[in-house]
Amino acid sequence: MWRGVADPHALCDIEAAQLADTNSPAAPLWTPTSLTDQNNLAAVSCPSTSLCVAVDSGGNALISTTPTRPSSWTTVDIDGSNSINAVACPSTTFCIAGDNAGQVVVSTNPTGGAGAWKALDVDTNLVFGAIDCPDLSLCVAVDQEGNVVTSTNPSDAASSWKVVAADGANPGGFQSISCRSSALCVAADLNGNLAVSTNPTGGSSSWTIEAIDSPAGGSNEIGTVSCPTVSLCLASATGSAGNLMFSSTNPAGGVAAWTSVTGVDGNAPIAALVCPDASLCVAEDVATDMVTTIDPTGPASAWVTFTVDTSNHESGGVSCPSPSLCVAVGGQDVVTSVDP
Repeated sequence: MWRGVADPHALCDIEAAQLADTNSPAAPLWTPTSLTDQNNLAAVSCPSTSLCVAVDSGGNALISTTPTRPSSWTTVDIDGSNSINAVACPSTTFCIAGDNAGQVVVSTNPTGGAGAWKALDVDTNLVFGAIDCPDLSLCVAVDQEGNVVTSTNPSDAASSWKVVAADGANPGGFQSISCRSSALCVAADLNGNLAVSTNPTGGSSSWTIEAIDSPAGGSNEIGTVSCPTVSLCLASATGSAGNLMFSSTNPAGGVAAWTSVTGVDGNAPIAALVCPDASLCVAEDVATDMVTTIDPTGPASAWVTFTVDTSNHESGGVSCPSPSLCVAVGGQDVVTSVDP
């Protein structure tokens, strides 16, 4: 005797549907957490799944060793009242942040509290836009006056840092940089240009300007750039020419080596972008969306948009230490996914 289901065929249908659901791939899930920090989160870097360091406009680092657990984030004042705009952690034992007063703040023990961080005045009174460290022996920062600031011993004294102009005769100022290794760095400016170097510590002459998005009668800002390999870079732009996603399999090959698509994320401006490898890119827009692709050089339709259930998530940054964890920040929110 059948109980609970009048028609035994209906039971079979239910079981088949449950089996189909079990075998179907789960949609990526992004989980937001609002932190108690009242400042705006500006950037995040996760060298592993067991360490993430975010920075905010109040001079704080927000640090977690279990980033998917809301209560695990600890706020540490590492830079007084300065606004911190950028952070890079090439390993769990070294992190560096860049602020709006020309200082980098470094630590060889990021979880060691405020006393484990020290400030170095390396770019007096200028505002850092971004920083990247492909390894412990090279850090490259960019500022909003078009300078590149490099060190091959970044935790040493301020004198170990070198400042060079790299954004041409009419600098638009840099707000993003990606260094895959010492063999490739790509910086993005506010005039539609990329500054590319295969020798980032080589001085001004080692940087070449590629005007990939400088439309006649207008200009586009290159907001983000990410290079997962020396033979693949992506950059997003917004402005009078529209919202574009550029890609190149030869980033140092000049303007002609870059192609663009429109329509990624419904043409919403992209605020942050990271490609942990050549088969995954994760972006964050200026609203409440995360946008991902497993085909970075493909059409706009290869990008999938996920709306995050938060009203406080905009701009900020994103970091993916592994295929099983991505962490994005914006406003006072941290947004995580274990299946980006």
